[in-house]
Amino acid sequence: MPKKSKRKGKTVSSTPSFDGLMDSYTDEVGRMFCTEHGRDYCHVCCVDYRMGNRVQEEAAGLRKKDEVEDAARMYATCLRALRGMERMHPRPSEEIFAQNRQWRDEQKALLDKFAEEGHDVAPVIQKAIVREESDELEMNAMTEQMARMNPGQTHFEIGGEESQKIYDEFIRPPKTKSTRGDYFTCAYCGKTSDKKLLMCSRCKTYSYCGKECQKAAWPAHKKNECVKKETEAKKAKLTWEQVEAHGGMPAPGTLEVKAISDESYFVRQVFQCRDRVGICRRIAAYTNSQKIPGLRVGATVQWKKPRFHYFTDGSSGARIEEEDLESIVVK
Repeated sequence: MPKKSKRKGKTVSSTPSFDGLMDSYTDEVGRMFCTEHGRDYCHVCCVDYRMGNRVQEEAAGLRKKDEVEDAARMYATCLRALRGMERMHPRPSEEIFAQNRQWRDEQKALLDKFAEEGHDVAPVIQKAIVREESDELEMNAMTEQMARMNPGQTHFEIGGEESQKIYDEFIRPPKTKSTRGDYFTCAYCGKTSDKKLLMCSRCKTYSYCGKECQKAAWPAHKKNECVKKETEAKKAKLTWEQVEAHGGMPAPGTLEVKAISDESYFVRQVFQCRDRVGICRRIAAYTNSQKIPGLRVGATVQWKKPRFHYFTDGSSGARIEEEDLESIVVK
């Protein structure tokens, strides 16, 4: 059992890690972070509390628990696991494949049941698959950067100071200040809108898609997050999903993404770019030079009034034209 103690108002636990015991702490909601760096995902400490922290937020009432979303997430995870197992050397046993196929089929059957009950499961499944693909792109981008920094090396260990440095410089999503308000995504159910949502009148930071979600979230929001403010919070940078919600029209605000992988070919620049919530989409240069000045792996791109684009190969993201360069900043 983890050992617990009180430190600066937080519960600190000695949690098992790959190398023995790792100090972690829990906040008022029950979310866990490594004590040394205060991260929910830390390469140095070899911990990843992100999924567990989401469960804690649902249990505390800060997020809506959605059975359809949970099933879609598990289904997408099984699909990704099976893809990864096909590439493994040595190949996993047939028993392991069979177990993962069974889990996949169980989740698919559950989703089919929800569909029969009237739930619109298709967009939920697609969103879960995009999340898993983004996580896979993150891992691939980490491996690419480690290969560039260690020429000739064929095996890499994810975890430790070196991989944390690579993650921070090249992979980590753009940071958003906790004081900024997200106007287009419901803080409770997670649904995205192309119109500004109903904002909490007390903290002027958290937004909700309607009275129902605001009322359901209020007890936990009041206890854990709601701090009275006189002025409205500054707007958080847009996510890919929020830009997509505007259906190809310019979205009010600024999209901020980090370029994590170079997929350019001889015709034009193409980069996989990650938004502040970790979702990856493509940015392709359709400028006169077929390039975006300054764009490179690790660069942050800010685009005012961005437009979403669906490419003919089935991918999606942003198509940057020559006239768009005036509203783009690359750092």
